[in-house]
Amino acid sequence: MRFVNWLGKAIGWFLAHALQGTITVVMSFIALASLTIFDSVAMKLTGFFGSFAVVYVASYFLGKVRGEHKQ
Repeated sequence: MRFVNWLGKAIGWFLAHALQGTITVVMSFIALASLTIFDSVAMKLTGFFGSFAVVYVASYFLGKVRGEHKQ
């Protein structure tokens, strides 16, 4: 039973890291694409900084899932 508990924690930890990495890569490409796709400077900056805001929030909550942000 201890092995199953350890295995569940290890898989959850791995999936949280894999999901965080995937979100980071995808949103980085979206941030760079927003600089070339949009026409106005306001839309470019909103898309660029908004993408990184999504990454920051997702990283924070996935860190909480992994147990890194204990209060």
